[in-house]
Amino acid sequence: MRCRIASVPLSGWALGLFLALAGAISAPGQDAGDAALKDRVTQLVERLGAEKAEARDSASKSLTKLGPRILPLLPDPAAMPAGVRRDEVQKLREALRKAQDEVNPGASRVTIEGKGIRLTEALQRLQKQTGNPITDMREQLGGDVTNPALDLSIRDRTFFEALAEIAKQAGVDLEFYSGDGSIGIKPGMTSAPGGPTQASPPIEYNGPFRIELKSMNLVHDFEAGTSLANFQFEAAWEPRLRPMLLKLKGDEIKVIDDRGKDVKPQMAMESDEVVIRPENPVSEINLNLQAPERAASKLKSLKVKAELTIPAGIKVFRFPSLAKENTKLKQGDVAVELQDVEVEEQTWKVHVELTYPGEGEAFESYRQGLFNNRLWLQRADGSRFEHNGGFNSTGSDGGRLGFEYLFVDAPGKPSDYGLVYETPSRVIKIPLEFEFKEIPLP
Repeated sequence: MRCRIASVPLSGWALGLFLALAGAISAPGQDAGDAALKDRVTQLVERLGAEKAEARDSASKSLTKLGPRILPLLPDPAAMPAGVRRDEVQKLREALRKAQDEVNPGASRVTIEGKGIRLTEALQRLQKQTGNPITDMREQLGGDVTNPALDLSIRDRTFFEALAEIAKQAGVDLEFYSGDGSIGIKPGMTSAPGGPTQASPPIEYNGPFRIELKSMNLVHDFEAGTSLANFQFEAAWEPRLRPMLLKLKGDEIKVIDDRGKDVKPQMAMESDEVVIRPENPVSEINLNLQAPERAASKLKSLKVKAELTIPAGIKVFRFPSLAKENTKLKQGDVAVELQDVEVEEQTWKVHVELTYPGEGEAFESYRQGLFNNRLWLQRADGSRFEHNGGFNSTGSDGGRLGFEYLFVDAPGKPSDYGLVYETPSRVIKIPLEFEFKEIPLP
């Protein structure tokens, strides 16, 4: 039994082209830019000191809606003069810190009802209600970019159920290997006139997950004298979860054929735990079983249990200058140090060290999952240069972990940029379980 990730790496120029073609459908809040967000926060903080309670309440509610991402943009209450504004900022920071460490591990719920709703509007509503980014990849993949009107009656459905209904009516398919952490839409697969109907693979929805049975193969190894059944699944999740690790529970896999006989998993000498990269909200799961007996015509039930380690909150560290060495920032028990930047022709090597509390299982989850931390370079005007060149682990010692991040073809010089670094504040584990029934055997 093995579990692996299939990802599509992008070179620096390809990633830049991909982001340029992302179009109007993008992650919520990114279009405004960090500079605009900073201005908005500054204006609302000023209103926290208004004479009228109604104005203060309105500003506080607006800031709260912006979420924990604004914590680094709020002033430090200790540096503010005593008064109403300082008290309000202190209360706001406490509320946002609490929200930062909370995550909804269940399915997002969606309601979109109406006639003649354009595809772009439906996807924008879906993103706003769930926080899951969706990217229109049709032009990039050589398809026509249409905006059909849809008649939708989606009421309190899960994110993936709602997305499937929108895609079906719009005649588009889903692309989970987007390369930027979002779910893409792509041109729909159509059959030629008079040709066979496009087959639909078995799909199961469970909470925030969509699991598709991609293929099943029976293999006989003549040299070893063994017969195996291999099943390949594609497990996708809501992008907002940003999982770090996927672990199969081999001892809890249960398979029964149509005669009521157990089909045993065939355990291989491979790891059942996989570090998940953030580029694609999907993972392939390959499951090997002993071949069912020839008398069986189908599998009555195939149950798989796994678990995902996900961040329960994200801390954002902002370094004002990439050129300033050995700069250390700390939030709670987590510290990030920007050590230095090494320039080799068109490649910048940014060295970062992280410090997390304790060791043991919790720290191991951090250590594995830190491979999907998100970072980017940022100019003073808020414009970004995304991380595009991969990374290397430079070692770990106790609660310290070092990384070397590569940026390729960044315009200008390091002193033109600051560094923004996102990392989990804590992690939790959530179950990934699914069952397929009545699977015909070849």
